[in-house]
Amino acid sequence: EERKKENVIHDKLLVIGCARLGSADSMIKVGTIKEIKQVDFGSAPHCLIIPGKLHFVEEEMLNLLKNS
Repeated sequence: EERKKENVIHDKLLVIGCARLGSADSMIKVGTIKEIKQVDFGSAPHCLIIPGKLHFVEEEMLNLLKNS
């Protein structure tokens, strides 16, 4: 990102942060990179999903997760 300067990754980019998927204490959070950086996901394993172009139904589902 710093080298190519295409501004693909920025603070307002929508991402999905996940922790311990498949376990009883799993966590999924949706927000901007700036918001997700503030979340304490606890112990590992973690993953960060950076979605590409979304279908409107996918956008609606992510907004439901974000606001829950």
